[in-house]
Amino acid sequence: MHWHDPRWILVAWLVVALASALRFWRITGPFRARLRSQQRPAALNPEQARQSLERSWRKRDATNPH
Repeated sequence: MHWHDPRWILVAWLVVALASALRFWRITGPFRARLRSQQRPAALNPEQARQSLERSWRKRDATNPH
């Protein structure tokens, strides 16, 4: 490819797309980690899962009174 070849714009777009994808991955990291931690009770026994749900409900109700 020569410098005056219009295909260079594709290289620029690929760089921008890759940078955007990496940035998106880094920004959404905490959200994905929170989702993984919320899925953890499913692996617990039913009693532990119930207690975990009740704790989260109490925490939600304490921060968001009716």
